[in-house]
Amino acid sequence: MSENNIPKSTRGVTLREPKDVRRVCQRIVSRAFQQNEELAFSGRIAQLMGCWLRAFELEKLADIEKRLAVLEQAQEQDRDRGRT
Repeated sequence: MSENNIPKSTRGVTLREPKDVRRVCQRIVSRAFQQNEELAFSGRIAQLMGCWLRAFELEKLADIEKRLAVLEQAQEQDRDRGRT
């Protein structure tokens, strides 16, 4: 694979987490509305909203999974205490 010789500061936006995707989508949609181009780009905006929603769902799912793991661990500890 070829190396990327472009300095990191000029490569663009870093998308590592769902919140990064949400931020980029918000930025693009806001710019379209500021320029009064929302009708011209309505299809693209709708697609970006789908991306935004999916990223939001992934963030919430990760939060729910963490909370569930804590609850399951507490439940298992309660079971172990009951056995002794």
